[in-house]
Amino acid sequence: MKPRLSFTTKVMIILLLMMLTVSVVITAILIQQSKETIKRQHFRVQVENERRYELFTQELNGRAIIWLEGFTSMSSTGQQTPTSLSATLEGAKDYLRLNRQIKDFWLYDGELTLYYGEQSAPTTLFYPYLETTQRNLTTQFLLHCEAYCQQYLFVPVMTESGAMPVIVISTGLQELLSMMGQTVGTKLLALVQQSTPGSALPLRFVSQLTDTNQREIEAVLENLGAAYITELVEKGHQVDTGKGSYLLNLIPMTPVRGKETFILLVQDITSDVARAKRYEKLVAGSAVGLFTLFSILMYLFLNQYRYRLMDISRRLPLLAQHRYQEFRHATGISGEWRQRYFRDELDVLESTAEDLAHQLEDIDSRMAINTAQLEKMAMFDALTGLPNRNMLTYQVEKQLAAAARSEDIVALMFLDLDDFKKVNDSHGHDVGDKLLKAAALRISAPIRDNDIASRFGGDEFVVLLSQIGTRDQVEVVAKKLLSAFSTPIDVDDKQFYITVSIGIAITRQSQSSAVDLLRHADIAMYEAKERQGPSFRIYDSTMNLKVMRKVELESEARIALRDDQFYLALQPQLELRTRKLVGFEALLRWEHPEKGPIAPNDFIPLLEHTLFMLELDYWVIARATRLLREMSANGLADVKMAINLSSAHFLDPSLPEFLQQQIIEQRIAPSMIELELTENVLVADISRATHVMEQIKAMGCLIAIDDFGTGYSSLSYLKALPADYIKIDQSFIAGMVDNPDDRSIVYSTITMVRNMGLKVIAEGLEIPAQYELLCHFNCHQGQGYLISKPIPESELWATLNEKLAGGVWTGDLPVFDVSADTSG
Repeated sequence: MKPRLSFTTKVMIILLLMMLTVSVVITAILIQQSKETIKRQHFRVQVENERRYELFTQELNGRAIIWLEGFTSMSSTGQQTPTSLSATLEGAKDYLRLNRQIKDFWLYDGELTLYYGEQSAPTTLFYPYLETTQRNLTTQFLLHCEAYCQQYLFVPVMTESGAMPVIVISTGLQELLSMMGQTVGTKLLALVQQSTPGSALPLRFVSQLTDTNQREIEAVLENLGAAYITELVEKGHQVDTGKGSYLLNLIPMTPVRGKETFILLVQDITSDVARAKRYEKLVAGSAVGLFTLFSILMYLFLNQYRYRLMDISRRLPLLAQHRYQEFRHATGISGEWRQRYFRDELDVLESTAEDLAHQLEDIDSRMAINTAQLEKMAMFDALTGLPNRNMLTYQVEKQLAAAARSEDIVALMFLDLDDFKKVNDSHGHDVGDKLLKAAALRISAPIRDNDIASRFGGDEFVVLLSQIGTRDQVEVVAKKLLSAFSTPIDVDDKQFYITVSIGIAITRQSQSSAVDLLRHADIAMYEAKERQGPSFRIYDSTMNLKVMRKVELESEARIALRDDQFYLALQPQLELRTRKLVGFEALLRWEHPEKGPIAPNDFIPLLEHTLFMLELDYWVIARATRLLREMSANGLADVKMAINLSSAHFLDPSLPEFLQQQIIEQRIAPSMIELELTENVLVADISRATHVMEQIKAMGCLIAIDDFGTGYSSLSYLKALPADYIKIDQSFIAGMVDNPDDRSIVYSTITMVRNMGLKVIAEGLEIPAQYELLCHFNCHQGQGYLISKPIPESELWATLNEKLAGGVWTGDLPVFDVSADTSG
């Protein structure tokens, strides 16, 4: 938009009118006004120069900080370490010097030791700033002047290891002086310090100048006394030399170390001073009346422009403060006739400011929307829409801080979906994702609006309870969450019965951290999982001791395996009717050199879900097959060895290959190896278990289902399992003599298994009556203390020589009459 009538044209018209009407000018008043105007101009120049200095300093330093932080965060290694940072700086040093005016740079590691730098660093000078930077995690600035001034910038760098390196860069002040000179229009510019008493000049130079500029400034300073330093800082000072007039201004530079340093601006105002003197002569020769009338008309006309300009200058900061409504309400509105016919530069300026306000408001609105979207991405889980780990950690820390000011407790609930991996493996991740969404809805439903349900990762969720006063309230919420999963979840016309295990951590201590609280809840969750079903546990210190004991025991077990502290104890298995030795069950034993024998119940449950247990299972197989080779070489070629497998070992893809390797190396028949699997292991993943069993059966090895009857769905899965033996759990054998129900269960199981073409092994035989009943029930084989306790492998041959005669086990065992009635 262009003005129809310019401001200068309006001024000329008014001046002509005033020149026709003005007759007298009051010379003294205008001369004094001229002098005061010059003083005010000097003061405004000083204020504007100081403001420009602050703006340019903030811009240059802010630009350097933003660039350097972005530069270091894009390290090519992916992990910021002193080595990667130094390599990045080395590769970019030419760029930094050419494009960023950085003279030198140094890298100090987390111990504040110089790690990288092209020149010797003034570490003594740097050290206080290095410490402050590392301690407060804020950027520090240092201006240091000796012969010349240098600015140092201290920037902290975050690394994944927790160390806090600091990058120091040094820059000259040439760009700052250049920007000041260009915007101010100053003829001469220099950095100076106040000289010591007795010096030829009141100020000494601490910046590089050309010889010509230095001589010109020195010529000006020779006419300036030391008493004017304060005036130069506050409002500037005019110096008149024989060759011209100059306006001197000093701008203090901060922060500073050592003597106070200033920017000296020398502006040639010779023409302005000459113009002022000519004006004074003109005014003195004018008539008092003409000058008075002229001044009044000028004031009446120009005051509105001054007011409007000042009004715009007052309102423009509102845009920086995003106060757009206030900016528009305060806008001066000109008459329609003026906008149409007499629009000038100020009207254009106001219209442009209005447009700018609308554009900035629109940009702010879009930025707010984008920021909200980014915050949502950073703080919320994309799949379920629940808060993610970042948001959870923030909220936990917030509640822990608030715990110091209230009587409430901080309660955290860690939820894990039981057997969720089976859904992904059998139905795919798409179904698994839908199931997670449905689970998130069920977790969110029972909790209050002020509680927070979040997805921690995978199939793990965390609930943060707020305003909780007692432990009972936490247990009520836990029971509601368990109840929420009591009904199946429908996904794609399929029903999934999902249960959850919940670990709870409770604290009243504000000094606790979110990491500790999550770790405690996680430990309690694994305790709940051990209960095999939906349940919750509240963390206590004994759980942590158990975890520590588990870690300690695993470490000791690794040493034990290395030092050959483990050995096998073999429990004989007999054919009950004939007492013929048909095999052994290999039982793992541990003889600690200091603690003595460690019972299997003390270490196997703790190691069962560790990676080391897999290694230990393979050791048992290797040791058992070597014993089979010894037995075969000593005339026991028709006995088998039963080896117990953990769930992880049984489902390990390397198991069939390892078995085949041992069979070949030990030169034994595959039928001499019998692998025992618990019923619960098989039912946990029946399709995969069946596949592995078929592979093992194809090799010629035998398979036995251990602890039969103690799990669930035993009969429904029995037909699908390619097993050879079924082992009746000793809990039924122990009660069958006195308990008719147990006796019926044992008899029915034996009959059913025999009809399916499988063999039955009874565990835990301890009294002759049990032996006799099992013989009457046509049970194939048995084992237990009645026959023999587990025999250490070192005593095996001595025991066999004593107890075995012609392949038949001797000892105080009932003799069964084969011709007797066996109907049961």
